[in-house]
Amino acid sequence: MLLTVFSFQARGQDVISIDSILTLYDEGIVTPDSLNTIYQTRSLTDKEKIELLRVISFYPSSPDCIKNSQTLIELSRKTNDIDGLITGYINLGNALEQEGDFTGSISNALEAIRVGDSAEYPKRANSYNNLGYLYTKTKDYSQAKKYLRRALVLQNKIDSTDYRYLLSMHYNLGDVFLKNNELDSGYYHLQRSKKLASLLNTDQYDPYFEGNLGTYLMKKGDLEEGKVHLLNAAEQMVEYDDPIAAMEFYNLLTDLAQKQGDDELALLYANRALELGSDINAYTDLIDTYYNFYELSEASGDSDKALEYYKTHIELKNKAINLTTVQQMNNLRNEAELTKKEKEVALQELRADRNRTISIISAVLVFLLSLLIIGLFNRFKYIRKTSRIIEQEKERSDALLRNILPDETADELKAHGKVSAKQFDSVSVMFADFCGFTRYSQNMDPDALVKRVDFYFSKFDEIMEKYDLEKIKTMGDAYMCAGGLPFPSEDHARRMVLAAFEMADFVEEFKAEAPDDPTRFDCRIGITTGPVVAGVVGTKKFVYDIWGDTVNIASRMESNSEAGKINVSENTYQIIKDEFDCDFRGMVEVKNKGMMRMYFVNREAKVRSRESGVVSRKGYG
Repeated sequence: MLLTVFSFQARGQDVISIDSILTLYDEGIVTPDSLNTIYQTRSLTDKEKIELLRVISFYPSSPDCIKNSQTLIELSRKTNDIDGLITGYINLGNALEQEGDFTGSISNALEAIRVGDSAEYPKRANSYNNLGYLYTKTKDYSQAKKYLRRALVLQNKIDSTDYRYLLSMHYNLGDVFLKNNELDSGYYHLQRSKKLASLLNTDQYDPYFEGNLGTYLMKKGDLEEGKVHLLNAAEQMVEYDDPIAAMEFYNLLTDLAQKQGDDELALLYANRALELGSDINAYTDLIDTYYNFYELSEASGDSDKALEYYKTHIELKNKAINLTTVQQMNNLRNEAELTKKEKEVALQELRADRNRTISIISAVLVFLLSLLIIGLFNRFKYIRKTSRIIEQEKERSDALLRNILPDETADELKAHGKVSAKQFDSVSVMFADFCGFTRYSQNMDPDALVKRVDFYFSKFDEIMEKYDLEKIKTMGDAYMCAGGLPFPSEDHARRMVLAAFEMADFVEEFKAEAPDDPTRFDCRIGITTGPVVAGVVGTKKFVYDIWGDTVNIASRMESNSEAGKINVSENTYQIIKDEFDCDFRGMVEVKNKGMMRMYFVNREAKVRSRESGVVSRKGYG
């Protein structure tokens, strides 16, 4: 059949219509490359070009995808083809996303929504679905869920029988919920999409369903069953020539293998993901891949390689910035276009009135001159006001830099444009985490959740300042800090324990006010002492961070602690044992570390009498 198509072309360009060729494409007989050849070699009308470009610009891996999408937009705008215009914006956005240009990708997706809404285009729900998918790629799950829900509501309102679009929306929404660890919601939408696929009598989505089912099982704790589904899905995605999906599933397999303690298998999966992602510049998925390499290198003790992997992870993460302000920028642009049109109308009215009497013309000139004078005066005030704002913003940015970096580090960054990494031989590192936070957060209002976490962490920040400790970062409901840097000190372990007691007391006091309120959490705290490397990563978003086995051990101390208690390692115990009363917990199994000695620090301090040498105890108030 394919040979027939081209033989007809050779005998007469108009023998086979574009509609017939596209029908053959839908049946799988004609390939996208063949359509591209027809587009390049055949004399076509604008309408025929649009029909072909709608298909050949759909494939973002094509080297001409961006150019074809831009041509589709221009021709569709010229012929007032709303369907082609929306398709062009969507395809251009997807092509830019493949190039790592997330700002351009989101901006074009928003433009597709604007065009569809203004024309009340029947298939405009898909534009919202596409934007939700793009926000998922940037890991902005809140925005992704918002637009995917809008897509689902709008599609059911416009046409609830178009199962193809509904399947895509349910699948994408389930995918977001699974990525955001909202497992029950993710499973519900996964089942909905599978049911719609059965109504369409198609199995082409089965590998995607199997991969997300594996994700659900893995996150539910059924590692072996989840592994089977994820591995089958990853291998099928390679065969389907969908390396991005395959890469995502291999990243999840890496996490799963690490949870099972099989670092050799985890490294195999991570290398497979990197091999797939490097060929297509899959920035967002490479973020997870390089973080997996970082964790594996840390576990193997290769700190230098771990640091390089972590830097690459941060650089890629900075590309996928939060783009919620793009929509505001798009609205401003629309307002500017409206203002421009209003000015054009005013200008046309002015030209229509130029035959009026000299007195009216004189009055208009006087009026315009007055406007000019007012405009110049306002411009002068605006420039002066802008200068003040620039100075204030400069001061604010300096203050902001000192908020996120230690003063010494901030000064070095401003002076040299970079910060040298430093080795500290003795630093106390603490992790604090809220018990049951993930379970309760799934059912909380997002604003209430953020306010509650901010309430706790703001108090923790005050405690850090009180004891001259350095907050490093927060990760969800986890709080990480360190003592003994950026300036070395002798008593950082003691100050860290005192700060930990005060944090635990604050959490307990707040919980006592309403003990039945599920949002009053218990707090686990873990501390260890040892050497770390500290430095700044990132080129646009600076982050002061620390690395080393000490950080991993501190995290393990926290995860093996108990609600309301402070769990310390052997290193920290040897430093504080003469001042704090501690209970030996015995040898505890720790992931990737084997058996480790751990101690609970009691709320009583040892006080040794100078005269008698007898040890007594007193509580810290």
